[in-house]
Amino acid sequence: MPSFSTPLSGLNANSQDLSVISNNLANLNTIGYKDEVTNFQDLFYQQIGTNGAGNPVQVGVGTKIDAVSGQFTQGSIEATGAPTDLAIQGQGFITLVNNGLQEYTRAGNLTVAANGSLVTADGGLVQGYQAVNGVINPSQTLGAISIPPGLASPPHATTNVALTLNLDSGTSVAPSPASQQTGAGIAPTTVLSTGSVLAFSDGTNTFSYTTVAGDTLNNVLTAINANPNFTASLSGNSLVVSAASGKALTFTTNSLTDAAAGTQAEAFAASGSSTAGTYSTSIAVNDALGASHVLTFTFTKTAANAWNYSVSIPAADVGATGNPVVIKTGTMAFNGSGQLITPGANVTGIPVSGFADGASNLTFNWQLFGANGSGLVTQVSSPSTASSSLQDGYATGSLSSYTIDNTGTIQGIFTNGQTVPIAQIALATFANDQGLERNGSNDFLPSLSSGTANIGVAGTAGRGTITGGSLELSNADIATEFSKLILAERGYQANARAITTFDQVTQDAINLKQ
Repeated sequence: MPSFSTPLSGLNANSQDLSVISNNLANLNTIGYKDEVTNFQDLFYQQIGTNGAGNPVQVGVGTKIDAVSGQFTQGSIEATGAPTDLAIQGQGFITLVNNGLQEYTRAGNLTVAANGSLVTADGGLVQGYQAVNGVINPSQTLGAISIPPGLASPPHATTNVALTLNLDSGTSVAPSPASQQTGAGIAPTTVLSTGSVLAFSDGTNTFSYTTVAGDTLNNVLTAINANPNFTASLSGNSLVVSAASGKALTFTTNSLTDAAAGTQAEAFAASGSSTAGTYSTSIAVNDALGASHVLTFTFTKTAANAWNYSVSIPAADVGATGNPVVIKTGTMAFNGSGQLITPGANVTGIPVSGFADGASNLTFNWQLFGANGSGLVTQVSSPSTASSSLQDGYATGSLSSYTIDNTGTIQGIFTNGQTVPIAQIALATFANDQGLERNGSNDFLPSLSSGTANIGVAGTAGRGTITGGSLELSNADIATEFSKLILAERGYQANARAITTFDQVTQDAINLKQ
């Protein structure tokens, strides 16, 4: 007699297959979903004899579900533009902790909670490595990562300045700003009145001389020339003074008169400033508190292929008054091709002290040469102009946006122009993905079959890479699922027909008695 259990097992197996297929179709739009496939296995066999060749004669008794296998093939990646979305390209799972349970997921539709924690749609805390002072150490203990609200980038004092500029070789040699003497003057050999005072300043450096008995204008001349910041000469009865820095002079005291009658005098007026033969450009630098200060670089042509330079800062920035304070001076020389030959190296250790805002003293380097050794300052027949300026200081900045790169590093973009790592998302791989248990909410749990998680950085040790601003779609294919649906339906119908046929045969056997 036929056994009803054989087609019944087929009904049960195909019913389960229909459930699996239905679940795949239900999750066509589930982020990171992995398709499942039902595998059938025949049951045991009853041997009812052997044939003439001695081969066994066996009758099977049905089928069963052998396995429902997850298909961990890559799903399509769709760009979303959301900064917290991510898609895994290749092997790996996002590691998370949900209610104390460590879980794993491929669904990268993450959000930032009110406390800054990076969480999955069901509230799982994404695990990884938090940056400390902008540095990520993947060897540190795995923990929940966050994008803290109000995150700031601290200020950084300028340490390097670079100006790419050209000085016009056709510039006329600058006239030397000198004192302007008025009046009849004093003959160079005339004895001056004892206690007469001459004092002046170029805005940075000062000079003062008080005459003693027997001094003449020649003695004053010698005293001025002994000071490296100033030079003096005689033009007839006039004493002409200029500053080595090329700046205009201001005379603060002048009581030089002749000793005999006091009728001869040197009268000085403040010298005028001249821009002829000069070129100036500015660059803003930052002190240790992040405050900005504008430095002015002034270049003054002194001869063919030769220039003086001075670097100044507004007096108020360093607690002074009056003219800008010169913090560095020097000379430049160019060869016949307009290439810088002096200085032969970067100007290092330029100091700025006494900031009015209380910032620590600043010391920076002026980069005159590029990475390939070529000079950033040239002198050719073209208008003097600065094509670019760079400096590495910046003020305090607040977090304005962030992105996730292919290693899972969350890069914070701050209002001060800095991009700083905030944290790095960890990925986990397993020896056997098929052994993972599905826990709902797009999450998986490890099992003895899957093995323990191997957690680390994306793109290493066989782990896939991460695409930020994107999501991995379900890998269930509707056309494939519909094809499988038809086959499962036919299988169910065939086994149902077998049952009705067995029923009819059984009924016929019962009716033999009649």
